Amino acid sequence: MFIDVETTGLSVEKNQIIELAAVRCYEYGVESDEKEIDLLIKLPAGERIPEEIVELTHITDEMLTAEGIEENAAVDAFLDLFYPAEKTLIIAHNAQFDLSFVLKMLEKYGKEIPVSFDILDTFTILKDRKAYPHSLKDAIDYYQIEGVENSHRAVDDVKALCEVVKHMKDERDDLEDYINLIGVHRVHGLQGEKIEGIVYCIQLLGSKNKRLPDFFKEGKRIYEPEKVKETRPLIFKE
Repeated sequence: MFIDVETTGLSVEKNQIIELAAVRCYEYGVESDEKEIDLLIKLPAGERIPEEIVELTHITDEMLTAEGIEENAAVDAFLDLFYPAEKTLIIAHNAQFDLSFVLKMLEKYGKEIPVSFDILDTFTILKDRKAYPHSLKDAIDYYQIEGVENSHRAVDDVKALCEVVKHMKDERDDLEDYINLIGVHRVHGLQGEKIEGIVYCIQLLGSKNKRLPDFFKEGKRIYEPEKVKETRPLIFKE
């Protein structure tokens, strides 16, 4: 399952999802009936989308009023995507960001993802394969994918991500090595709390001769917050 979110900001604690898109098209490479959602989610009464987010996403308060659904309804629609699967692979570009917001939204309503799941972070993979920068747009450009775009709308980004993963697999068939492995910036550290079941490793850019999974197999670079210099959080979503 591919997912992407647009939010009112970068803080999981202070900000909220305003658009959630997800496409379920395979489980561990096995094709299944495709299901998808693209949901605009209303904000609590009195809250407004920050102007910089409107400029980035082109999602407006008027759109949320006219087309948005309540947050609890979005939770139910998202969870419905998982049935009748028993296990799935969740794919996102900067999965730590997207999943942290999704899991926090589910927790708010006492819900959780109803099946066993693993995570594949294409952001981590891209950092092993090309020089900085590593946004979804950079992935589209790097793989010379035509007909898709990184629009900062979740529905477009999730469809673009589907194509990026196909090209990643064609380039090097090692995606399974990155399952449940997320690279952490050596200076900025981890954004948000650790997600259960994920291994976090310090990822140094420019290590062209060795992939992050190889360092992990050697027992190196495991993320230990107390040993990492903590500074300001990242001020943008890569």
